[in-house]
Amino acid sequence: MTSTSSAIALIAAMITPAVLILASASLAASALVRMARVVDRARVLASSVHDGTWNKFGASPDLVRAWLERHALRARYAEQSIAFLYGAVVVFIATCLSIVLDRILGESLRWLPVSLAILGALLVLAGGARMVAESRLSGRQIEEEIQRALAELEAHS
Repeated sequence: MTSTSSAIALIAAMITPAVLILASASLAASALVRMARVVDRARVLASSVHDGTWNKFGASPDLVRAWLERHALRARYAEQSIAFLYGAVVVFIATCLSIVLDRILGESLRWLPVSLAILGALLVLAGGARMVAESRLSGRQIEEEIQRALAELEAHS
């Protein structure tokens, strides 16, 4: 193999981890946006509790407590997802570097890039699973809010 074709093969081998880095970073950005929305909603609720104005939501103290607990769980899921996805980015960067290292050492470390890529994929899977759990909680919460609003409309009709 010529040095030019060897260089091209090395660059081609590094493309897949680079695409996975972009995908993981995109998922992490999405998780950060979801986390920000959870934080904003939780702060509004917490502020209303501190100010004693929680009743403006038309909810009992037990319901406000349940909402805050759900927001805490959603924030925990989003935080875990972000950590897993950032970890995936780091591992995929290490995968790119390990491909170069493997080539420098005469392809004696073939197991390393493959192992790192598998680890990165597992981290993406874990991050995605946490975001699915957070999304399900979010869906359940909005569904409950809609049902409460509809019941209130019915009561005023």
